[in-house]
Amino acid sequence: MKDNQIIELFWNRDKTALEEVQQMYHHLLLHIAKNIAGSMEDAEECVNDTYMKLWSIIPPERPESLKNFAARVVRNLAIDVYRKEKARGKGTDLPLIFDELESMFADGKDAYDEVEFQDLVNGFLSELESKERMLFVRRYWQGESIQDLVTWSGLKESAVKMRLLRTRNKFQEYLKEGGIQV
Repeated sequence: MKDNQIIELFWNRDKTALEEVQQMYHHLLLHIAKNIAGSMEDAEECVNDTYMKLWSIIPPERPESLKNFAARVVRNLAIDVYRKEKARGKGTDLPLIFDELESMFADGKDAYDEVEFQDLVNGFLSELESKERMLFVRRYWQGESIQDLVTWSGLKESAVKMRLLRTRNKFQEYLKEGGIQV
């Protein structure tokens, strides 16, 4: 079943929409949540909460891509879990990922329009070569470790780190050109 058909099921309040989302995207959602939240138990809870959240926000939301929308929801829920764990002195290696990106933004403030920023990010990603795009997304969206990226890409650790650094630098320049203060 296609995303737009599943979204229609949500709009019609047909509970098979949840079954379809689970069948199509459960593995991806669990992968994202596990990378960010750190434990399988927390990840499974985030994924279940994602299904509930999707049910409650579609409608009125009508996402263009159900896959991306669900991934964003689970990611945000997993980040919330991560923050709670961090407050209790626990957590994953996520600070390293945040530190890598946070240093790019002036004062760490959200001084930009979310839609405009999203368009800039999408534009930037569309200009990258496939491997760089996948490394960037897997690291900074899905929260994958450097070692996972080494395994996935077949590159040496130093090569993965260098490619990520260069891509972050390109991203920073791209944002400056787009009028985002970095």
